Amino acid sequence: MYDSTPEVTPAILECLSQLSLTEHMIESVRHSVLKTLQAAKPQHLAIIIRFILTVTQHNIAYQVISDIREKMNLPGDCVGVGSNKSQTKTSNEEGDYEVLLFNAIKMATLSHKYLTTAWLKAIQDVGNVGSVRPLDLLLLLLLHDAVPSQRHPIESMIRNKIRAGLLSDAMLGSIFTTHTTVLRENFEALKKIASLLLRSSEPIVSNTGITLYRLSFLHLGKYCRQEVVLGLLRHFGDASNARTAALSLLASLTHNHTQAIAPFTIFIKGSLDCVEDVCSGEMRRVVDVVSLLVFSSPTHSALQDELIILVRKQLSHTDLRYKHLGVLNAAFAVKNMVKVDDNNTTTSTTNTSGLLNTSVLKEAENLLHLVLSSTCQHPTASALFMDEMASITLRDGLNARIQEWVCEKMTDDFQERFVLDYQGGDIQPDTNTLLPLASCWDLTNNDTESEQTNIILNLGPLVLQHELANNTTSVNKTHLVCLTPQFRLLRMLESRLHDGDLTNIDALLGCPVFAPTPSTWTNFTQLTQQQQHAALSCLFHTLNWFREIINAFVTQKDPDLKTKVYQRLQNVIEVQDLLLEHLPHCTSYTPSLATFHLDTSPTTTTTATAATATINFHPPKKRRKPNATKGKKGKKGKDVISETTQVLPSQSNTQLAPVIPTQPTSQTATKKGSTNTEVVVGTLDAGSLRPFLRELHLDVFCLLFRKLALHTDVTTEGLLTLPQAEFLLTDLNFKLAHVFGSGSKRISPFTPDKSYGCTHLDVFTGGEVAQRAHQFLKPICVHLEQINAFFQIMIADNDGVLDADNMFTNTTQPLITLNTQLFNTLYLFFSWSGLQQEEHTDILNAILRTVAKKLEGSEAVKTMGIEELSWSVCRYVSNFQPCVMSLTTATTLCTTLTALTTLPHHQDLNATVVDVIEAVLKRDWYTTGGERDKGATYNQHVNTLLKEYLRLSKDPLKCLENLCSVAVEEFLEATGREPYSHTYPTLNKGTLSIYHRIILSFLVSGTKKSLSTLTNTNTEDRYNRLLVWNSAINILHTTVNILKKHNSKSLLASCLKYGRMFLDVFVRCGMPLLDSCLRAHNQDVVILIKSLQASTRILHHVCTHSKVTQDTSLTTHVPPLKKCLEMLVFRVKAMLAINNCTNAFWMGTLKNRDLHGQEILSQVILWDSCYCYSYSVITLKNRDLHGQEILSQSMREEDDDEDDDNEDDDVNDGQSDVELNDDGDDDDKRTTSSSPHSQQHNNNDDKSTDYSSSF
Repeated sequence: MYDSTPEVTPAILECLSQLSLTEHMIESVRHSVLKTLQAAKPQHLAIIIRFILTVTQHNIAYQVISDIREKMNLPGDCVGVGSNKSQTKTSNEEGDYEVLLFNAIKMATLSHKYLTTAWLKAIQDVGNVGSVRPLDLLLLLLLHDAVPSQRHPIESMIRNKIRAGLLSDAMLGSIFTTHTTVLRENFEALKKIASLLLRSSEPIVSNTGITLYRLSFLHLGKYCRQEVVLGLLRHFGDASNARTAALSLLASLTHNHTQAIAPFTIFIKGSLDCVEDVCSGEMRRVVDVVSLLVFSSPTHSALQDELIILVRKQLSHTDLRYKHLGVLNAAFAVKNMVKVDDNNTTTSTTNTSGLLNTSVLKEAENLLHLVLSSTCQHPTASALFMDEMASITLRDGLNARIQEWVCEKMTDDFQERFVLDYQGGDIQPDTNTLLPLASCWDLTNNDTESEQTNIILNLGPLVLQHELANNTTSVNKTHLVCLTPQFRLLRMLESRLHDGDLTNIDALLGCPVFAPTPSTWTNFTQLTQQQQHAALSCLFHTLNWFREIINAFVTQKDPDLKTKVYQRLQNVIEVQDLLLEHLPHCTSYTPSLATFHLDTSPTTTTTATAATATINFHPPKKRRKPNATKGKKGKKGKDVISETTQVLPSQSNTQLAPVIPTQPTSQTATKKGSTNTEVVVGTLDAGSLRPFLRELHLDVFCLLFRKLALHTDVTTEGLLTLPQAEFLLTDLNFKLAHVFGSGSKRISPFTPDKSYGCTHLDVFTGGEVAQRAHQFLKPICVHLEQINAFFQIMIADNDGVLDADNMFTNTTQPLITLNTQLFNTLYLFFSWSGLQQEEHTDILNAILRTVAKKLEGSEAVKTMGIEELSWSVCRYVSNFQPCVMSLTTATTLCTTLTALTTLPHHQDLNATVVDVIEAVLKRDWYTTGGERDKGATYNQHVNTLLKEYLRLSKDPLKCLENLCSVAVEEFLEATGREPYSHTYPTLNKGTLSIYHRIILSFLVSGTKKSLSTLTNTNTEDRYNRLLVWNSAINILHTTVNILKKHNSKSLLASCLKYGRMFLDVFVRCGMPLLDSCLRAHNQDVVILIKSLQASTRILHHVCTHSKVTQDTSLTTHVPPLKKCLEMLVFRVKAMLAINNCTNAFWMGTLKNRDLHGQEILSQVILWDSCYCYSYSVITLKNRDLHGQEILSQSMREEDDDEDDDNEDDDVNDGQSDVELNDDGDDDDKRTTSSSPHSQQHNNNDDKSTDYSSSF
């Protein structure tokens, strides 16, 4: 009846649940129900699941629940494929069925606690994306609320699944779309988990918390929306990373769903009360959100009046901090009170005094007048306002009439302040000025039009005026700081009003600049301190002017303007080099900040921000001179430094310090008795200047589209030079690292924000930046091909010799550095976690197609899916591996390939990446001086490569076995002062500890991975599992055996830490296997134990050594390791007892020996700390029923190997291998056995081979 009439299923199961059935009958019924569970109707699921869970016993709970999880379809998942959008959402009826189902599960888990454990175990065992089901998350939410004792394990499980990529944004979006009712019922648990995840210091976990909040707001109704908004506001009191994430989500919801969030405006407006306690970027988001919501509806008129009053109070405040806050409020108020499309064509725009005659426009005009008047005596506040208005114009635009009015006012003011008429010729310097001035960097010499040669930027006189004013007045009233912000706003408005055409202001591109004469820089060290400050200020302002000029005109299509832009780019590099050369000579100089939002932080950071952005010159340190020749190789040393300071792509680039410690260089030699003094100054990295430089916009990187000029080219005209390419790529990578970041890098709440140079970029989301920046991948690939073709030809010319004399010269070093930068750009794109989000699928396709078409062609990539595209990109990038000349470049290439593995990819992609990394590890690497590479950076690269090599390997245990049998053995056999492996040259004396630690750390996970592919159901699989454990133990023996020859502290620590982890896993997972294999494969089991004993004896010696040396970093690991060793001894005895052969077990106590096998005589001191057991497993000869020995056996064993001589010294008694460690008395013996061991061990009729070593 149950099979033929599904309609009566509930009645049948209710009846059966009330009957007293035998276990066999219950098992039969349960089997039948589970078999038809997949086809059960939604309305019957609650009763079916309640019946199954009620009759399930503790011993089979896990298997039953695993079957339920695999076979049960939730009502929301049963929607037809061909249904329309209105039918794809879970209906109210289906939602009710789901609520009943989960209530039944909840009641069952509350009644039987073992069901909770079984559910969690079944969900935890899900290891791949294809096996994840919506039921998993819904059950975790249910159990989190219903079982308080399991909340911490559930939260930990969710975080682990997020890290493993099992809870993707696409999966969460599907769950929220189809299971709304159940999520609404468990919203409290959902809110707690979202809040917990958002507070995480790991970006990938925090992003999932953001996704949960966002989906809850969009799908779970008005009440949940209010709770989401309040929850986000509560995060304002959290650490910086959580606060920033909450504000970003709140801003996104406000801009994209304004009407949905408008009812909660009164709650959000309260956040203005705490805006003084947040950083400037967070402050800007709060102000933008509040202003947008307040002006989003006419019903908020009272709130609008309050906001305007607040703005007026802040602008009139004497405290600069509040004035800056008022500037921000005013800028966003003007943006939001007058919409972009609010155009009344009847309004005249010719009258500059009262052109805005509507009420709203008039109010906006009055507010702008108020800002300009209140900031006229505060240049930094005025500059901040102009920068904010320019950013608003760039992203959203302003009302057309507002733009015209502001543009006209900015144009007149700019001409009056900063531009002078200039007729050419020499300029007679004023006798009152600090420095002689001249017309510099003029690009108008070849222009035929006179109107383009009659203006000059009045920069030098303004700088000198500022320096003189500093000596007479305490208040700086010069408007020089407004030069670049005002020009930025002016060019933004011009571009908006004229569809990107900047003809009206193109004379500024090539006009000269009043600046100090070239002789100033020749005699810089002879100038006074005030003159040096003035000269350096001129350089900084000139550099910022050129950078802003490039921002403005890089989008122009005119060829002449394009040429001038490239010339200005070269001027930027020249001026920056001048600064880096002369700035170390004037350590007392502090430039003015170019990013004015830094001054808007609270008191604790207002002055502190400037302090942190100060260039700190560390006192020069004397270099060690081990020999006389090293001091003469300054140029080569500098090259090495430039290569080793490359930032690894595996590291997070989002936090770059604005101050780079200077490297001391000697200018002159010092001799005793000489009148000449040694002038020692520091060298600066260009990155340390970032807080004082104007930000380059993304459009600037279109300059990369020019062909790269190599040193083999006759002329560089019309080509992109190597310094220009390096300058652009360095800045591009810095910006991409800031926006894309690293998804797994933890963020410390105490780390200050040092991402200077990305203020204007932060107005765009990561998706918008990726959409605009992926076009730069095309020239990146072109330059990669050009550089690697050059090295390919050079390698061929040298017959494959990679360390030839001409491979590492001053001409090839820039190419090597640039090659690393190019691969770093690819890595930053592919490692962006946003590519895994469903909303960015189009961007992912565009990025992959841009690179894949270089290999497959434009037509072929149009029909490819994401997996095929990622496979093509992998093959394209891996083709460059043979041509890379630096390990830094090779590591960047490999991490780029590993980033592709996080995307949907082809099944062979991982194997290709592993092959590339293996080729890198098997290659010799040299420095720019042609010497074998080594050092801390080299070790860090090897560490990164080796980890990824084992992580991506399909069979890590096999790779570990290969490393031990080849690389480690070759290294141990090598001789000389610098031994290394010939097959794996990256394994040398400096990287031995890295190889050793990583091999041991991956031994446990590799063993588990190999065992997971095998079952334990038949004899063949059990034997294969035995072989896996044998390989793992051989690897352990090889790694711990290294300590006989090399016993550094790092090697000892790795053995103690990871040796304990391996032994723990072996006792839990390996010994049960030996229990079942001892009778069938007794010889294999005994050999395995013997090999393990040889390793554990060395571990015992390490424990003893740690106690003797009293090294706390080592002794910390000793107690847990000793515990595992003792557990192993008694577990072996238990194995023999299970198989009825306890007579073959004998146990004693080891002597204490050092790492070299020498006995430690002070046994009394070390007795308590170094007590350890020894045991023997005796293998009896096979005999027939009459006692005759069976000779046709393969059980003829040898004694211990010669390399274990020290271990064999522990067994010095002819009767047994037992030694008691009692005051050094070797004659004192203690045995433990089930029968008299000595009689059996000396029985001449049953002579046996002893395979024992000692733990």
